[in-house]
Amino acid sequence: MQTRESDPPPPDTATTPDQIEPGALRELELLQGEWIARCWRTGFGFLVMTNLRCVRVWRKAELFAKSEWQTGPTFFFYSLSAPQVVGGRFVQLADVNEDVAGPARFLVGDARAVCREIEEARAAGRAEWETRRARAQEELHRPRVPPSPPGTTVIVREVVRVRCGYCGNLMNVTDSTCPACGAPQR
Repeated sequence: MQTRESDPPPPDTATTPDQIEPGALRELELLQGEWIARCWRTGFGFLVMTNLRCVRVWRKAELFAKSEWQTGPTFFFYSLSAPQVVGGRFVQLADVNEDVAGPARFLVGDARAVCREIEEARAAGRAEWETRRARAQEELHRPRVPPSPPGTTVIVREVVRVRCGYCGNLMNVTDSTCPACGAPQR
């Protein structure tokens, strides 16, 4: 069977991101450095696999919804347990900590192929999350230095101030008289 470019993809193959409606991708809200690896049609939406997670994006049925599309559930690769084929047609995804997000089943054309691709991406995704976590920890423990424009010299010194004994205004320790009332410093 030959297909033309205008024909929709068969249900058992992955969908490329350019075949998904822009509204669905906008609702996905990709994280910094995140990119879409694969997408599969499922029911009234898509199962989207990025380099960091798997997310279901589906069309809402509400008439006056803010957006036509909705996301969830989301399974991050750092805590995603191995995907399973259920009933020959469903892909089951579950979080290692079942309290966070219970298992979810997605009806796809070729559940075994989808599970295989998610399993392959899961190892790389966990490694990327570990790299991100290490960078975040390093950033948290790095001392902060305020940025200065190039070519400028910044001199940092501590200025000690004392209160005037007459009016209570703050003045530098080196001042001989109060700048507010003119009284001599004691």
